[in-house]
Amino acid sequence: MAPREENSLLLIAEISGVRLYKSLVLQIKKDFEMIGQAIAISEFMPPEIVVKELQLQVHHLLQHNFNAYLQLLYRVDVPEHLIGFTGQDSRHIAERAVFFILKREYEKVQGRANFTKE
Repeated sequence: MAPREENSLLLIAEISGVRLYKSLVLQIKKDFEMIGQAIAISEFMPPEIVVKELQLQVHHLLQHNFNAYLQLLYRVDVPEHLIGFTGQDSRHIAERAVFFILKREYEKVQGRANFTKE
């Protein structure tokens, strides 16, 4: 899966169409819990609400707990250089971070699903 642009809503719409949406949301929740942060998302929420909540939470971490933000990127396995910080406001940085978090979490979930089929 390779979306044409870095857009979290397009990405999660593609993911929700391949029956791994529940696993994706649970993986995101697990990774937030592993860094000691709560996130109010559920696999029963529409994808656009999950993206919005994820953007709000990542933006909050970026503004108020940068160490937890870095822990999240490390936990999910998103290199900082993909997001970039130069000349961008924190909302834009959070949106880019969410895109790469969703993309990487989906790769994990998809890999796990493919592995269990074999």
